[in-house]
Amino acid sequence: MTIEIRELDPHEPGTDAVLLPVLRAASAVDSPRHPEANEAWVHYINGPRIARHRTALVAFDGAEAVGYGLLNQDLESNQDMVYGDIWIRPEHRADTTVPLVDAFKAYTRSRGGKRLVSVFSELAVSDYEQVFAAEGGRLVSREWRSQLDLRAIDRERYAAWAAPSEKNAHYRIEYWVTPTPEHLLEAMVRANEAMRDAPTGDLAFEYPPPSVDRRRRAEALSVASGERKHVVAALTDDGVVAGFHELYAAPGFGMADVGNTGVPAGFRGHGLGLRLKADLALRLAAAEPEIETVSTWNGADNEPMLRVNEALGYERAEAWSNWQFDL
Repeated sequence: MTIEIRELDPHEPGTDAVLLPVLRAASAVDSPRHPEANEAWVHYINGPRIARHRTALVAFDGAEAVGYGLLNQDLESNQDMVYGDIWIRPEHRADTTVPLVDAFKAYTRSRGGKRLVSVFSELAVSDYEQVFAAEGGRLVSREWRSQLDLRAIDRERYAAWAAPSEKNAHYRIEYWVTPTPEHLLEAMVRANEAMRDAPTGDLAFEYPPPSVDRRRRAEALSVASGERKHVVAALTDDGVVAGFHELYAAPGFGMADVGNTGVPAGFRGHGLGLRLKADLALRLAAAEPEIETVSTWNGADNEPMLRVNEALGYERAEAWSNWQFDL
Protein backbone atom coordinates (compact mmCIF):
# COMPACT_ATOMS: atom_id res chain seq x y z
CA MET A 1 0.00 0.00 0.00
CA THR A 2 1.27 3.46 -0.95
CA ILE A 3 -0.54 6.36 0.70
CA GLU A 4 -0.60 9.69 -1.11
CA ILE A 5 -2.07 12.77 0.57
CA ARG A 6 -3.81 15.29 -1.65
CA GLU A 7 -5.39 18.61 -0.76
CA LEU A 8 -8.89 19.06 -2.16
CA ASP A 9 -11.07 22.13 -2.05
CA PRO A 10 -14.21 21.04 -0.18
CA HIS A 11 -16.22 23.64 -2.08
CA GLU A 12 -15.30 22.39 -5.56
CA PRO A 13 -17.82 20.26 -7.47
CA GLY A 14 -16.89 16.62 -7.14
CA THR A 15 -15.20 16.76 -3.72
CA ASP A 16 -18.34 15.67 -1.87
CA ALA A 17 -18.54 12.55 -4.04
CA VAL A 18 -14.92 11.68 -3.17
CA LEU A 19 -15.45 12.09 0.57
CA LEU A 20 -18.86 10.46 0.89
CA PRO A 21 -17.82 6.77 0.61
CA VAL A 22 -15.07 7.31 3.19
CA LEU A 23 -17.43 9.07 5.59
CA ARG A 24 -20.01 6.31 5.24
CA ALA A 25 -17.51 3.51 5.89
CA ALA A 26 -15.85 5.28 8.83
CA SER A 27 -19.00 6.58 10.54
CA ALA A 28 -20.66 3.16 10.33
CA VAL A 29 -18.07 2.12 12.94
CA ASP A 30 -17.37 5.40 14.75
CA SER A 31 -20.94 6.75 14.91
CA PRO A 32 -23.29 3.83 14.16
CA ARG A 33 -26.45 5.57 15.39
CA HIS A 34 -25.93 8.47 13.00
CA PRO A 35 -28.16 8.26 9.90
CA GLU A 36 -26.18 7.23 6.84
CA ALA A 37 -24.64 10.28 5.20
CA ASN A 38 -25.66 11.45 1.75
CA GLU A 39 -24.12 14.16 -0.43
CA ALA A 40 -26.46 16.78 1.07
CA TRP A 41 -25.09 16.01 4.54
CA VAL A 42 -21.47 16.05 3.34
CA HIS A 43 -22.08 19.40 1.68
CA TYR A 44 -23.65 20.74 4.87
CA ILE A 45 -20.80 19.73 7.18
CA ASN A 46 -18.01 20.54 4.72
CA GLY A 47 -19.54 23.53 2.94
CA PRO A 48 -18.18 27.09 2.97
CA ARG A 49 -18.17 29.18 6.14
CA ILE A 50 -17.88 32.96 6.23
CA ALA A 51 -15.37 33.08 9.08
CA ARG A 52 -13.22 30.01 8.31
CA HIS A 53 -10.65 28.85 5.82
CA ARG A 54 -11.34 25.17 5.04
CA THR A 55 -9.55 22.41 3.19
CA ALA A 56 -9.83 18.65 2.86
CA LEU A 57 -6.66 16.58 3.19
CA VAL A 58 -7.44 13.24 1.58
CA ALA A 59 -5.42 10.02 1.75
CA PHE A 60 -5.45 7.97 -1.46
CA ASP A 61 -4.35 4.40 -2.02
CA GLY A 62 -3.94 4.54 -5.76
CA ALA A 63 -7.17 6.00 -7.13
CA GLU A 64 -9.21 5.16 -4.03
CA ALA A 65 -9.78 7.67 -1.24
CA VAL A 66 -9.30 5.81 2.05
CA GLY A 67 -9.28 8.62 4.63
CA TYR A 68 -9.56 12.36 5.08
CA GLY A 69 -9.80 15.26 7.47
CA LEU A 70 -11.74 18.47 6.95
CA LEU A 71 -9.48 21.14 8.46
CA ASN A 72 -10.57 24.60 9.60
CA GLN A 73 -8.79 27.79 10.53
CA ASP A 74 -10.79 30.67 11.92
CA LEU A 75 -10.16 33.99 10.22
CA GLU A 76 -10.87 36.32 13.17
CA SER A 77 -9.98 34.28 16.28
CA ASN A 78 -7.93 31.22 17.28
CA GLN A 79 -5.66 31.90 14.32
CA ASP A 80 -2.90 29.86 15.93
CA MET A 81 -5.11 26.75 15.70
CA VAL A 82 -6.18 24.42 12.90
CA TYR A 83 -8.91 21.97 13.85
CA GLY A 84 -10.93 19.23 12.25
CA ASP A 85 -12.01 15.62 12.11
CA ILE A 86 -10.44 12.37 10.96
CA TRP A 87 -12.32 9.73 8.98
CA ILE A 88 -10.50 6.63 7.75
CA ARG A 89 -11.94 3.41 6.40
CA PRO A 90 -11.51 0.90 9.26
CA GLU A 91 -9.44 -1.56 7.21
CA HIS A 92 -6.96 1.20 6.28
CA ARG A 93 -6.38 2.78 9.69
CA ALA A 94 -3.21 0.89 10.56
CA ASP A 95 -1.44 2.23 7.46
CA THR A 96 -3.14 5.60 6.99
CA THR A 97 -3.44 7.27 10.41
CA VAL A 98 0.19 8.33 10.82
CA PRO A 99 0.59 9.73 7.26
CA LEU A 100 -2.69 11.62 7.56
CA VAL A 101 -1.87 13.10 11.00
CA ASP A 102 1.59 14.09 9.74
CA ALA A 103 -0.07 15.81 6.77
CA PHE A 104 -2.43 17.62 9.17
CA LYS A 105 0.60 18.87 11.12
CA ALA A 106 2.43 20.02 8.00
CA TYR A 107 -0.64 21.84 6.76
CA THR A 108 -1.10 23.54 10.14
CA ARG A 109 2.49 24.80 10.06
CA SER A 110 2.02 26.04 6.50
CA ARG A 111 -0.89 28.17 7.73
CA GLY A 112 1.22 29.62 10.56
CA GLY A 113 -0.60 27.51 13.14
CA LYS A 114 0.89 26.43 16.44
CA ARG A 115 -1.86 23.99 17.45
CA LEU A 116 -3.58 21.16 15.62
CA VAL A 117 -6.77 19.79 17.18
CA SER A 118 -8.33 16.59 15.87
CA VAL A 119 -11.36 14.71 17.17
CA PHE A 120 -12.36 11.05 17.17
CA SER A 121 -15.13 8.90 18.62
CA GLU A 122 -14.87 6.71 21.71
CA LEU A 123 -15.72 3.82 19.36
CA ALA A 124 -12.44 4.44 17.52
CA VAL A 125 -10.17 4.70 20.59
CA SER A 126 -8.40 1.43 19.80
CA ASP A 127 -7.58 2.74 16.31
CA TYR A 128 -6.45 6.25 17.13
CA GLU A 129 -5.56 6.90 20.78
CA GLN A 130 -2.20 5.14 20.88
CA VAL A 131 -1.15 6.67 17.57
CA PHE A 132 -2.23 10.17 18.60
CA ALA A 133 -0.27 9.87 21.86
CA ALA A 134 2.83 8.60 20.05
CA GLU A 135 2.54 11.52 17.62
CA GLY A 136 2.69 13.96 20.55
CA GLY A 137 -1.03 14.61 21.03
CA ARG A 138 -2.80 15.15 24.33
CA LEU A 139 -6.44 14.96 25.29
CA VAL A 140 -7.84 18.46 25.91
CA SER A 141 -11.63 18.03 25.99
CA ARG A 142 -14.49 15.60 25.54
CA GLU A 143 -17.91 16.08 23.98
CA TRP A 144 -21.10 14.06 23.84
CA ARG A 145 -23.13 13.68 20.69
CA SER A 146 -26.74 12.92 21.61
CA GLN A 147 -29.74 12.07 19.45
CA LEU A 148 -33.47 12.58 19.74
CA ASP A 149 -36.01 10.43 17.89
CA LEU A 150 -38.40 13.16 16.83
CA ARG A 151 -41.07 10.63 15.88
CA ALA A 152 -41.21 9.20 19.42
CA ILE A 153 -41.54 12.36 21.50
CA ASP A 154 -44.53 12.81 23.79
CA ARG A 155 -46.08 15.83 22.09
CA GLU A 156 -48.42 16.64 24.93
CA ARG A 157 -45.52 16.73 27.37
CA TYR A 158 -43.47 18.83 24.94
CA ALA A 159 -46.39 21.24 24.58
CA ALA A 160 -46.51 21.58 28.36
CA TRP A 161 -42.80 22.37 28.49
CA ALA A 162 -43.19 24.88 25.64
CA ALA A 163 -46.06 26.66 27.36
CA PRO A 164 -45.44 29.78 29.50
CA SER A 165 -44.60 29.11 33.13
CA GLU A 166 -44.70 31.36 36.16
CA LYS A 167 -40.98 32.11 35.67
CA ASN A 168 -41.03 32.87 31.94
CA ALA A 169 -44.55 33.94 30.97
CA HIS A 170 -43.42 37.57 30.67
CA TYR A 171 -41.24 36.83 27.63
CA ARG A 172 -42.65 36.88 24.12
CA ILE A 173 -41.62 34.07 21.80
CA GLU A 174 -40.60 34.70 18.20
CA TYR A 175 -39.85 32.04 15.60
CA TRP A 176 -38.38 32.30 12.12
CA VAL A 177 -36.43 30.45 9.47
CA THR A 178 -33.31 32.36 8.44
CA PRO A 179 -32.49 34.94 7.34
CA THR A 180 -33.05 36.61 10.70
CA PRO A 181 -35.38 39.61 10.43
CA GLU A 182 -33.36 42.83 10.36
CA HIS A 183 -35.01 44.19 13.51
CA LEU A 184 -33.73 41.16 15.48
CA LEU A 185 -30.21 40.87 14.06
CA GLU A 186 -28.39 43.06 16.57
CA ALA A 187 -30.25 41.55 19.53
CA MET A 188 -29.39 38.02 18.35
CA VAL A 189 -25.72 38.91 17.92
CA ARG A 190 -25.64 40.26 21.48
CA ALA A 191 -27.42 37.15 22.81
CA ASN A 192 -24.88 34.87 21.14
CA GLU A 193 -22.26 36.32 23.46
CA ALA A 194 -23.70 33.87 26.01
CA MET A 195 -21.84 31.13 24.14
CA ARG A 196 -18.58 32.45 25.58
CA ASP A 197 -19.57 30.80 28.87
CA ALA A 198 -19.78 27.33 27.30
CA PRO A 199 -17.15 25.02 28.87
CA THR A 200 -14.36 23.76 26.58
CA GLY A 201 -12.29 21.66 29.01
CA ASP A 202 -8.55 22.30 28.60
CA LEU A 203 -9.01 23.51 25.02
CA ALA A 204 -8.21 27.21 24.72
CA PHE A 205 -10.90 28.57 22.40
CA GLU A 206 -12.05 32.11 21.70
CA TYR A 207 -15.24 33.19 19.97
CA PRO A 208 -14.82 35.96 17.39
CA PRO A 209 -15.94 39.49 18.26
CA PRO A 210 -19.65 40.14 17.74
CA SER A 211 -20.59 41.29 14.24
CA VAL A 212 -24.01 41.94 12.74
CA ASP A 213 -22.51 41.98 9.24
CA ARG A 214 -20.83 38.59 9.72
CA ARG A 215 -24.10 37.01 10.86
CA ARG A 216 -25.98 38.56 7.95
CA ARG A 217 -23.44 37.25 5.41
CA ALA A 218 -23.25 33.80 7.04
CA GLU A 219 -27.02 33.43 6.91
CA ALA A 220 -27.14 34.54 3.29
CA LEU A 221 -24.54 31.90 2.40
CA SER A 222 -26.48 29.23 4.30
CA VAL A 223 -29.74 30.14 2.55
CA ALA A 224 -28.01 30.07 -0.84
CA SER A 225 -26.82 26.54 -0.05
CA GLY A 226 -30.38 25.41 0.55
CA GLU A 227 -29.94 24.97 4.30
CA ARG A 228 -32.74 25.98 6.62
CA LYS A 229 -31.96 27.30 10.08
CA HIS A 230 -34.99 27.30 12.36
CA VAL A 231 -34.69 29.73 15.28
CA VAL A 232 -36.84 30.39 18.31
CA ALA A 233 -36.10 33.20 20.75
CA ALA A 234 -37.54 34.64 23.95
CA LEU A 235 -37.59 38.44 24.05
CA THR A 236 -38.19 40.99 26.76
CA ASP A 237 -40.61 43.89 26.31
CA ASP A 238 -37.74 46.13 25.21
CA GLY A 239 -36.47 43.69 22.57
CA VAL A 240 -33.58 42.01 24.41
CA VAL A 241 -33.12 38.34 23.50
CA ALA A 242 -33.26 36.45 26.80
CA GLY A 243 -32.69 33.06 25.23
CA PHE A 244 -32.58 31.33 21.85
CA HIS A 245 -32.28 27.91 20.23
CA GLU A 246 -31.34 26.93 16.65
CA LEU A 247 -31.82 23.85 14.47
CA TYR A 248 -30.24 23.33 11.04
CA ALA A 249 -31.86 21.21 8.33
CA ALA A 250 -29.88 20.12 5.27
CA PRO A 251 -31.89 19.55 2.09
CA GLY A 252 -32.65 15.90 1.47
CA PHE A 253 -31.37 14.62 4.83
CA GLY A 254 -33.56 13.19 7.58
CA MET A 255 -31.61 14.54 10.56
CA ALA A 256 -31.54 18.09 11.91
CA ASP A 257 -28.45 19.44 13.64
CA VAL A 258 -28.62 21.67 16.72
CA GLY A 259 -26.83 24.99 16.34
CA ASN A 260 -26.29 27.37 19.25
CA THR A 261 -28.49 27.38 22.33
CA GLY A 262 -27.92 30.28 24.67
CA VAL A 263 -29.41 32.04 27.66
CA PRO A 264 -27.48 35.15 28.74
CA ALA A 265 -26.46 35.14 32.40
CA GLY A 266 -29.08 37.62 33.58
CA PHE A 267 -31.94 35.44 32.35
CA ARG A 268 -30.86 32.03 33.60
CA GLY A 269 -32.98 30.09 36.04
CA HIS A 270 -36.24 30.96 34.26
CA GLY A 271 -36.65 27.62 32.49
CA LEU A 272 -35.99 29.12 29.06
CA GLY A 273 -33.63 26.40 27.86
CA LEU A 274 -36.22 23.65 28.27
CA ARG A 275 -39.07 25.82 27.00
CA LEU A 276 -37.31 26.93 23.82
CA LYS A 277 -35.92 23.50 22.95
CA ALA A 278 -39.33 21.87 23.38
CA ASP A 279 -41.00 24.65 21.40
CA LEU A 280 -38.64 24.37 18.44
CA ALA A 281 -38.81 20.56 18.32
CA LEU A 282 -42.58 20.79 17.91
CA ARG A 283 -42.28 23.47 15.24
CA LEU A 284 -39.67 21.46 13.35
CA ALA A 285 -41.81 18.31 13.45
CA ALA A 286 -44.72 20.26 11.96
CA ALA A 287 -42.69 22.19 9.36
CA GLU A 288 -40.41 19.37 8.18
CA PRO A 289 -42.12 16.01 8.76
CA GLU A 290 -39.44 14.18 6.78
CA ILE A 291 -36.93 14.87 9.58
CA GLU A 292 -36.86 11.93 11.98
CA THR A 293 -33.81 12.64 14.13
CA VAL A 294 -32.19 15.60 15.89
CA SER A 295 -28.48 15.52 16.78
CA THR A 296 -26.75 17.77 19.30
CA TRP A 297 -23.23 18.24 20.65
CA ASN A 298 -22.36 19.30 24.19
CA GLY A 299 -19.17 19.54 26.19
CA ALA A 300 -18.89 16.63 28.60
CA ASP A 301 -18.70 19.09 31.50
CA ASN A 302 -21.74 21.13 30.39
CA GLU A 303 -24.01 19.39 32.89
CA PRO A 304 -26.89 21.94 32.81
CA MET A 305 -27.45 21.47 29.06
CA LEU A 306 -26.92 17.71 29.24
CA ARG A 307 -29.64 17.53 31.93
CA VAL A 308 -32.06 19.55 29.78
CA ASN A 309 -31.40 17.30 26.80
CA GLU A 310 -31.90 14.14 28.84
CA ALA A 311 -35.21 15.48 30.17
CA LEU A 312 -36.30 16.03 26.57
CA GLY A 313 -35.47 12.43 25.67
CA TYR A 314 -32.10 12.83 23.98
CA GLU A 315 -29.98 9.70 24.26
CA ARG A 316 -26.20 9.87 24.34
CA ALA A 317 -24.89 8.31 21.14
CA GLU A 318 -21.13 8.50 21.55
CA ALA A 319 -18.41 10.52 23.30
CA TRP A 320 -15.79 12.33 21.22
CA SER A 321 -12.26 13.26 22.31
CA ASN A 322 -10.44 16.38 21.15
CA TRP A 323 -6.67 15.86 20.95
CA GLN A 324 -4.23 18.74 20.61
CA PHE A 325 -0.80 18.62 18.99
CA ASP A 326 1.46 21.52 19.99
CA LEU A 327 3.69 22.32 17.02
